[in-house]
Amino acid sequence: MTRSERPDLGNDPVGRLLWKFALPAVVGLMINASYNLVDRVFIGNGVGSAGLAGVAVSFPTAILQMAFGLMIGIGGSVNFAISLGQGKVPRAERFFTGAVEIIAAIAVVFCAAHMVFLKPLLRLYGATPTIMPYAETYLKITLCGSVFMMTNMTLNNFIRASGFPHIAMFTMLIGAVANTILDALFIFVFHWGIAGAAYATLAAQAASFCWALSFFLSSKAPYRFRAKYARLSLKMVSAICFVGTAPFMIQLANGLMQTIINNSLALYGGDAAVSAMGATIAVTVLLFMPVIGLCEGSQPVVSFNLGARNYGRVLKVYRTNIAVSTLFFIVSCAILQLFAPQIIRVFNKGDAELIRIGTHSLKIIGAMYPLVGLSVATTFFLQAVRSPRMAAFLALSRQLLFVIPGIVLLGRRIGLNGVFYAFPLADALGFLVAIPVAVHLFRKFGAMHRSQQQEISR
Repeated sequence: MTRSERPDLGNDPVGRLLWKFALPAVVGLMINASYNLVDRVFIGNGVGSAGLAGVAVSFPTAILQMAFGLMIGIGGSVNFAISLGQGKVPRAERFFTGAVEIIAAIAVVFCAAHMVFLKPLLRLYGATPTIMPYAETYLKITLCGSVFMMTNMTLNNFIRASGFPHIAMFTMLIGAVANTILDALFIFVFHWGIAGAAYATLAAQAASFCWALSFFLSSKAPYRFRAKYARLSLKMVSAICFVGTAPFMIQLANGLMQTIINNSLALYGGDAAVSAMGATIAVTVLLFMPVIGLCEGSQPVVSFNLGARNYGRVLKVYRTNIAVSTLFFIVSCAILQLFAPQIIRVFNKGDAELIRIGTHSLKIIGAMYPLVGLSVATTFFLQAVRSPRMAAFLALSRQLLFVIPGIVLLGRRIGLNGVFYAFPLADALGFLVAIPVAVHLFRKFGAMHRSQQQEISR
């Protein structure tokens, strides 16, 4: 794709841009979410419920990996896109070069620290003596892919911001296809058990990383890593981390929430509840991916037009994201209410307790999904317009103020059901918090757009 063939973020119709950027992001993120889903389906059927619980217990580490990858990827690419909108290409390439250096260093330290403190961390995450061997085996192997996973997340954000969303989609597609094939081969043919699933994930992450890296080494890449910009400055690191604070804190809160969930499930429902929630989370993560893909895919469009002072286009993207996100979550809610048993049976059709608890949890957790669209769309929009503190507040209010206290208080009062009911309660309260934020954003950018139109008409 030549420079002239790439989408014009400042002039092409907004609907066409969202289709070009959001669709590949949606497909890519759904494919990426299949890592956990496919792993859990194959492990549930090929290893058993204990293996499924082992993967669920190790999930907080995966969330932490995503937290750092998103912090540097989104923080760097938003600054990158705004710089392009301002016509400052050298500055944009400085952000790209700096982001790659930062995430590579973080990934190495992350892997080393986790290897040293692996068992204490797994106990903290909620691993029981039965679950520990599975979780330890799985995490020891997948941690070796930290550099691949975290760097790849960062590269993918820059590929999308460079105007190549389809390349970003294929980055995830390659990994997902490799993971699915290798899962089946290693678990059911070689009989490597939980280690087979981990090796499949590691190999798939390496394949995705190599594809993303090859793009920036090819002649297709209009912007690339420049050795002359390799010297990091405190100002650049601060700018990247400032914008990336919101997604980082959101994922950090998710990791804390997952840890509390695992411990509460083990306390009130035993290993069977941990296994069932592992399946439930894999399904709910997959259902969130289309909306996150839409909002994440639209970020380059929002950031570029913010830099170019096209405030009317900025608002139009936000309005569209709210409408589409809400519609999708309405459909998702209906699917979970109607087909929860059939969905859970995919993970292990012979485990009656897993099916019972998993069906119950899916129906309760998805009950308030129609209210979630506004919160998600607003959070991502705030990131794109460089308001990370408000984005972090909006997202963290759900986890830290609503979900976690709900799990603790309701769990103590009504046991296992209290853990599940904490989620729809948090979704409803999060919606109420998002309403005044959304109203403020519409008023702010609406006023900026009207002022700009008045200047043009003079």
